[in-house]
Amino acid sequence: MIICTLGIFLSKSYQDSHSEGVWKMVVAGDMMLNNVSPAVPVFGKWKPVKESVFYANLEIPLTDTEKRTARKSAEEIARRDQFILKAHPGHIRNLVNGNLDVVSLGNNHAMDWGSEGLNQTIGLLNEAKIPYCGAGANWKEAVEPAVVTSPTGIKIAFVSHLSFLNPSSLHKCTPATSKEPGIMVLTLRNKSGQEEFERLKRVVDRAKSKADLVVICPHWGIEKQPKPAPYQVSMAHLYIDAGADAVVGNHPHVLQPAEIYKGKPIFYSLGNLVNPGGGITAAYEVKYREKEFQSMTFIPLRYSSGRIFPRR
Repeated sequence: MIICTLGIFLSKSYQDSHSEGVWKMVVAGDMMLNNVSPAVPVFGKWKPVKESVFYANLEIPLTDTEKRTARKSAEEIARRDQFILKAHPGHIRNLVNGNLDVVSLGNNHAMDWGSEGLNQTIGLLNEAKIPYCGAGANWKEAVEPAVVTSPTGIKIAFVSHLSFLNPSSLHKCTPATSKEPGIMVLTLRNKSGQEEFERLKRVVDRAKSKADLVVICPHWGIEKQPKPAPYQVSMAHLYIDAGADAVVGNHPHVLQPAEIYKGKPIFYSLGNLVNPGGGITAAYEVKYREKEFQSMTFIPLRYSSGRIFPRR
């Protein structure tokens, strides 16, 4: 097994310089836009070219509602065991200016401001024509993949879900039900094995029925840990075994290793893409020829006061 955090990874022993059918996907981490003014040019110094398919996790709901979730208690907030966060709705312009093609919402903050906050966020994304996945008015909508098309006509289905091992932690983040809004949640019961494989295969098959490639975007792991937890590795491998074409993880807010497993890329955590503080991070440019993975290239970045910069 090859696990690395930077460099250029090749799925073949050569790179064909012929560009016919070649397209690129850029994957990045958590967009933490809380306490960042919408006037800040978040993507003023770095953003992928429009010809790339650009994915990131929209960690913070874009809303001005005052009705917060009751599932995270005042005591938990005071102990900093839980956080309730939101960002100014005006940040939708920054997402458009950043050339975002698709975002995930299946995370632990999407429902911090309840159904009103989720509805406002989704409304802004719909108006901006930015597809999303991982949350919705009910379970059926929350599990629906976001399908985008590459410049060469390849359809890519993105699936987003929250995957914590503790059921009470999942409950605090408001899972969607058949009648109530929320996020898609999914975690391993037995860590590995045939039962889990079949369960994850159903997720992949549902998405693959709508697209040529499937990218799974789990929100998982342990915050601030530079190495993936064992269940992240088990789940990622099972997803690839089940037919997924890539796994792009987030939540730890720090970079974790990337891996090529059975010829498919896995990114365990891409850290923060943007944050009101400062730090180093990265994105990856993933190159395909039609439906075949070719290579992935590490893009070093840093963030400061809500802005993203190239890192040399």
